[in-house]
Amino acid sequence: MKFNNDPAVAKAGFVHLFTASGALVALLSLQAIYQENARAALLWLLVALVMDGIDGPMARKFNVKEHLPQIDGVLLDLIVDFLTYVLVPVMFMWQFALLPELLEGLLFGAILLSSLYLFIHSGMKAEDNYFNGFPAAWNLVLFSWVILGTSETFNALCTLVLCILTFVPIKTVHPVRVKRFNALNVFLVSLWIVLCALLFVLSEEAHFALTSLWTLITVYFIGFSFWRTLVG
Repeated sequence: MKFNNDPAVAKAGFVHLFTASGALVALLSLQAIYQENARAALLWLLVALVMDGIDGPMARKFNVKEHLPQIDGVLLDLIVDFLTYVLVPVMFMWQFALLPELLEGLLFGAILLSSLYLFIHSGMKAEDNYFNGFPAAWNLVLFSWVILGTSETFNALCTLVLCILTFVPIKTVHPVRVKRFNALNVFLVSLWIVLCALLFVLSEEAHFALTSLWTLITVYFIGFSFWRTLVG
């Protein structure tokens, strides 16, 4: 067996290993869910979100497609994303009863099936890197429900709407890949993640100001996506 000593190949391999390690982070979040440690589970999901935001730029910087063409980095990323964006959040929703008990099976089935549809669809992203439809970002939905303390009824309605929007050609901004206002978007999504972490670990007395800023950033990205949908 021959080993390739090319540093460029080694760097490309490290990028793939970094992406794959997201599966281990998903496992740690699942362990925390099993132990009913909601805070730890949410923080591990935040770690996975940060890793997902980093691995794409790393892959492009080190040109992994050229140096390791035998490994499909896109497929690897999608597999890990399905774990951290969909499956683990669903397990959290189930364990901590965030949806009405009578509708859990139907709603979880809708989440999983609509997400699988999106992940296998070749038109998942537009040419300008906006997502076509709701991008199955159930981890972000979960963070929002926890931070805002929404009711089971609201969560159920939200789930139905988002599952339907998976099949609707709305445009959803990718805060790292979309070029328009890219620097601002990267800054705001980074701040949004930091605010999530603070809201998960700090006492409720500190929540009002942080939640207000978190809400403004959330509204910004929703508004940005709505604007892109309208202009076509």
